[in-house]
Amino acid sequence: MDRKTFVKNTTLLGTATAVLPKFSFAQVKGSDKLKIAIVGCGSRGIFDTTMMIKADKNIEIIAVADLFEENLTRFENAIKQEADKIESGFFDKLWKVGDRRFTGLEAIDKIVQTDADIVALMTVPVFRPYHIEKCLKAGKHVFAEKPIAIDAVGLRKIYKELIPLADSKQLKVLCGTQKRYQTSIQEAINRLRDGQIGDVVSCLFMRNIGRYLTNSSSYTNEAWALQRMAKMSPDVAEYQLMNWLCRYWTSGDQFVEQFVHNLDLAMWAIGGELPYEVVGFSGQMPTYANVGNNCSHTFANFEFKSGITLSAGCSQEANTSRYSPFKVIGTKGILEMSFQGQRITGEKPWSIGAPRRAATLCEHEVFYDAIRNGKKFNKLKECADSCYVAIAGRESAYTGKRMKCAWVLERSQREYMPKNLTLDMVLPKMPTPSPATYELI
Repeated sequence: MDRKTFVKNTTLLGTATAVLPKFSFAQVKGSDKLKIAIVGCGSRGIFDTTMMIKADKNIEIIAVADLFEENLTRFENAIKQEADKIESGFFDKLWKVGDRRFTGLEAIDKIVQTDADIVALMTVPVFRPYHIEKCLKAGKHVFAEKPIAIDAVGLRKIYKELIPLADSKQLKVLCGTQKRYQTSIQEAINRLRDGQIGDVVSCLFMRNIGRYLTNSSSYTNEAWALQRMAKMSPDVAEYQLMNWLCRYWTSGDQFVEQFVHNLDLAMWAIGGELPYEVVGFSGQMPTYANVGNNCSHTFANFEFKSGITLSAGCSQEANTSRYSPFKVIGTKGILEMSFQGQRITGEKPWSIGAPRRAATLCEHEVFYDAIRNGKKFNKLKECADSCYVAIAGRESAYTGKRMKCAWVLERSQREYMPKNLTLDMVLPKMPTPSPATYELI
């Protein structure tokens, strides 16, 4: 993509974050209100919904759903607190849920029967492609948190079925890879496209957070959930869904669930080319074996046919340095990106601080603008590409195999979703993946 086209596209994004244009009422069924249904009312659901209501006060929350009733009460109280910070009495204008409070594994089926314009999906990641499918078939615009797929079967569904389905119905889909909406990162990518660091040679992207994620889930930091889990076997599906962040069948592991943000930024910087080959490794510190079966460190090195290499690694290990470099190395300089600011060193140095408006706020403004004004807006493909890279890297790291990335889409039959899942289902033992126990299938 040339500089002129790229600047035009990113300028449109940036302008939409500043001022929303006049509403096109026909896009929202004759009303200037956008009706939103929330699926997944945990910590991330609270955060994302807060960003939604900060982005635009001309919305209504008309339905909520979660696996557990206790989470719906916690969510309502949290959103009331956040809404009234924005404007006194705002919650009463915003909250139109009534009796549309749904729980359990089938709650999504009731949500898509409501008159919501948008369904926001912040559920446990293993459900994501199947929930997106239900929403699109029901004619709903979708906000889907990342990752949108954590295995090969779900990923193929996104590519082969859901991207064309959204396009055919002219539905808007926003994915939670929000770095693309931060204006300072947009400016950094503009400069990269303009040749300011020369030709891209390699990338180094890491995310070491210095702790094993055990209590960031919406459930395991709640007293009611901990009391319930204490009476359950860890082998039961309900227990593992409550502790989803520590298990690879529910989350996709850190490399897919969290690190996909970083991989998405790398893919954007590289310019759309997908990697050809990958080799990686991973493992778990023994102290985490009784917490979950996610790896506590994962590394993958990707090769591209253009000659670019991407070194990508993440870790969740105590007593280690927090370190998250996002570096794009070119023939004339190095671009370093972060939420705090961006800089180029080399022949043409440049730097910029972080913008005042968060990317998580800007992404919803752009989304609402596209819905109200009938703009084409389907971000499934770019997010699926990043999930594809993440899944290929994880599979290589789990097995220690050097492999062609295309194998994931062309041959893999990996599907983490259990058949006929119920909350009381007893699941087979799943040790932490290693080359001794985990096979490419």
